[in-house]
Amino acid sequence: MLCFTITSCGGKKALDINVSELETACDVVDALDLIATEMNAMVADGEVGSDEEEEFGKLVDKIQEVDEVARTNFERTDAEACEKWDAMRKKSEDLEPYM
Repeated sequence: MLCFTITSCGGKKALDINVSELETACDVVDALDLIATEMNAMVADGEVGSDEEEEFGKLVDKIQEVDEVARTNFERTDAEACEKWDAMRKKSEDLEPYM
């Protein structure tokens, strides 16, 4: 089995993100990148499987939580300067058909 992200190798999982711990715009971008990575792994076969629907929905909710923190506390320009911004945006765009 390939290890696509640290999350599937024993690292922090997207649903474990505590939004109150997101202290910088880059923390937010990193969180969104982690969520998008996990969601993209779920749709790698072109669909959200019936066994994945509940977790996918929880990840959508987590995106909304993180997005609320981002909109309330940080400027978009600060997020755009983060290292993972472009990768996160690409992953997010790839998910649009499933949202």
